[in-house]
Parts: sequence; structure tokens; C-alpha cells
Amino acid sequence: MSPSKTQTDVTVLPGCQARRRRVLTYRGAIALVIANMIGTGVFTTSGFALADLRDASFVMLAWLVGGLYAFSGVAIYSDLAKSYPESGGEYVFLKHLLHPALGTAAGWVSLVAGFTVPIAVAALGAELYLGRAFGLSLADPWIATAMILCLGLIHALAPEKGVVFQNSAVLIKVCVIVAFIGFGATIIAGAPAPAPAPAAAKFSPLAFAGSLVWISYAYSGWNAAVYVTEEVEGGGEITGRALAVGTLLVTALYLGVSAVILYGAPQDELSGVAESGAVAARALGGANAEKALSCLIALALLTSASSMILSGPRVYARMARDGVLPAMLGRLHGDYPRMAILAQAALSLLVVWAAGLRELLQFAGVTLSLSAGAVAIGWFRQEARSAHSSLRLFKAVAGLFFLAATGGIAIATMVMRPASTLAATILICWGLLTYGARMPAQRNRSEPSRHL
Repeated sequence: MSPSKTQTDVTVLPGCQARRRRVLTYRGAIALVIANMIGTGVFTTSGFALADLRDASFVMLAWLVGGLYAFSGVAIYSDLAKSYPESGGEYVFLKHLLHPALGTAAGWVSLVAGFTVPIAVAALGAELYLGRAFGLSLADPWIATAMILCLGLIHALAPEKGVVFQNSAVLIKVCVIVAFIGFGATIIAGAPAPAPAPAAAKFSPLAFAGSLVWISYAYSGWNAAVYVTEEVEGGGEITGRALAVGTLLVTALYLGVSAVILYGAPQDELSGVAESGAVAARALGGANAEKALSCLIALALLTSASSMILSGPRVYARMARDGVLPAMLGRLHGDYPRMAILAQAALSLLVVWAAGLRELLQFAGVTLSLSAGAVAIGWFRQEARSAHSSLRLFKAVAGLFFLAATGGIAIATMVMRPASTLAATILICWGLLTYGARMPAQRNRSEPSRHL
């Protein structure tokens, strides 16, 4: 074989890039979605929703609507993942669909409300349930701090091992949740019929929309894989499938868990209680069942925090490469944004020591809904220029439902939780201001090139 032929075989053709090593397989992407979604929400939200709606059947309806809401979002995001197969999620989508300023604002939303706050919430919740299981009582969140530090170091220094740990923990978590549903269903089916409620509760649309704020946060994470599309084998096509499969599995698990919680304990003991899952477990199986479920919830929260520490820094690295964040965060060590991962862990630690659990949940729920709603608007704008088909019609119906649910959540939050709405507005305005402050510098850098 001639030297020229050998050279041709190893040369990358113009316009092509050498194949990158990917972190996640299809199954790994599904595990990422499941890990991101299943956290403390499904085990705590039913108690809050029951206090608002006063009827278990209304709460179950809210969980079903929340699943439809998440799946409608999947229909939009899977389509966009194919069109824009880049890591970054809403930051990338809004930059292309509407305006770079909105993309920058969405990036800041992802940084604060999408990852930093939920990681802190997950770690604080895991500490709470571990304390409940083992009788621990700490004045300061040292257990949560240790969790975030360990996860950050694993994903920054040994990312492949971090993915293996996460996938294994997700499998264990799903198996134990299925066992909990089966155990609870068996006990409930064999128990005598409960006494009828003294009076039927009236359905309140405003209270229902307010409950969806909590439940939408419990479902948040259905879009997790789009933040790491470039790390998934198969790119946008496989990412979209992972979103759909992961969300469908989690919705089924959520409905099962919620039914066991709501019908496994007296409603007056569950109403308004954060640890509603533990209350139901104690009613069904005594102290040992409560301890076992508390350990399961802690594991669920640990894998949720792990998945966000894996995916969130990819958004920051992309923003850094675009000049939105400091360039240091965009540096890669091999294929991994190590500095962004460590920065993510540090930011989450600050939140752990600075804020309370309930306030963080409210703020994150409404902020993420607004960001996803903006993506839906941009998707509709793009779809207006596309050829019509039966599949497009189905996705348009899903998109309209998603927008309607997002609007209802926003209105309910403005009425019932104005402080969370104000905090979300401040964060979005900050993102827009950072974009405006960056524009003069970009223009100054580009002006000399026009005179060359």
C-alpha cells in the first residue's frame, strides 16, 4: 500500500470531526431522566396537595395531569433535540428559536433554579430522611454537605465511575419503589373499607392549579437528557427516545406511589404533612416499614443530586464557550467540564447553608415552568413554518396543553405564592441584563475585523 493511500485512510475529511467519546448510552440516558425525576417530590407533595384539595381523588387527578404535562413537554423537547443536537437544554433552544437574550436568561434559570437549587433540595431532603431513619439530629446540614462534596468529586475526577454508580443506584431505587407499591397495594386491598368522609370536598380550580405547582416540580427532570445531548450515543434522536421512555416509566411509578400514600393512611394524618410517604409507610407496616421507606427516599434523592451534578455543568460549559459565563467553566479535561462540575458543587453548597427547603421548592417550581413555557412558544413559532402532518397535529395539541398548564401554574403561583413569582422574575431579569451588558464588548471585539 502506498504512503499516499495510508495517509488518506487516517486523515479526517474536511467538514468532519473526529468521533467523540460519549458518556451515556441509551439506557444511561433513560437512567439519567429517571434519576433526575424521582426525588423527594413524590413522597412529600401528596400531603401538601391534600391540604389544598381535601380529597384523595382530586390529588390523584392532579398527579395524572402532572404526568400528561410532563409528557407533553417531552413531545416538544424530543423534537427540538433532533433539530438542535447540542448540550445545553433551554439555553440552546431559546437561543435558536427566539433570541440569544432569552437563551441567556434561560441559561441563568437552569444554573440557579434548574440545578443549583434542586441539588441543594435533594441533599437537604436526603439528610432529613436519613435522620428520620437512624434517629439523627443535626443543627447544621453537614450530611447534605458531605453528599454534595462526594458527588462533585466523583463526577469531576472519575466521570465513568460516577455514571456506573448512578445507573446502579437508579436500578435499585426503581426495584424498591415497585416493591413498595406491591406491598402497599396488598395491604390496602386486604384492609376493611375506610369510613366515608364526613362531607365531599368541592373542586376548586385555583387550588388545583396551585397543587400543580408542587406536582410539576415533582415531575421536573423529564427534560434531563437534553442538557447532555452531545454526551449521548446517537445524539438527538436517542435523547428524544430516552425522554419519552423515562417519563412514561416515572409517571407510572408516581401514580402507584401516590395511590399507596393517599389510601394507605388516614387523610387527616397526611394532610399538610411533608413526610407523607413515611406516614403512610408507618400506617401500612409499622416502624420498620417507615425506616425502610426513609432509606429509599434518601437513595432516591442521592441519585437525583448525582444526575443533576452530571448534567448541569454541561449547560455552564456551553454558556462559557459562548462568552456568557467565565471562560474557565468551559475548559474541558478530556471530554469533561471538570471546572464547571466543581463550580456546580460549590454553588449548591452555598444554597444548602443559606435557604430553607420549602421556599426553595416553591421558587424552583414556578421558575422552571416559565422557562419551559418559553421553549414551547419558540417551538410553535418554528412549527408554523413546517409542513403539516398527523404527527405534527398531535404534537401541536400536546404543545397547547403544555402551554395551558404552564399558564395555569404561573397564575396560581402569582396569586398564592407571590414571593416565589417575584424571585423568578428577578432571576430572569438578571439573565437579560447580563446579555445586555455583554453586547457592547462583543461589538467592540468585532469592529476591528470589519476594517481589515
